[in-house]
Amino acid sequence: MALFDQMRKRDWAFVAVCVAGALFFGVWSVRLGINFHRAQGTDQSATDLSSSHRRARPLPAADAPAALNADDIEAQPGRPQ
Repeated sequence: MALFDQMRKRDWAFVAVCVAGALFFGVWSVRLGINFHRAQGTDQSATDLSSSHRRARPLPAADAPAALNADDIEAQPGRPQ
């Protein structure tokens, strides 16, 4: 207890600022991590094997394969013409 009696007001202010800074950066880093993991949860990568995160969703029109034209078939290498 003698240690606490010897501390002055500026020492307590320094301790308070350090504790406040640690709390601020702790909360900030937790929120940053939560936001990071939420953003990763929306991106289904090939290595994500967890079935709880998979959703059946239709392919957007840009990702759907287009019908081949006759010109496209002729331009493919290795196909007999």
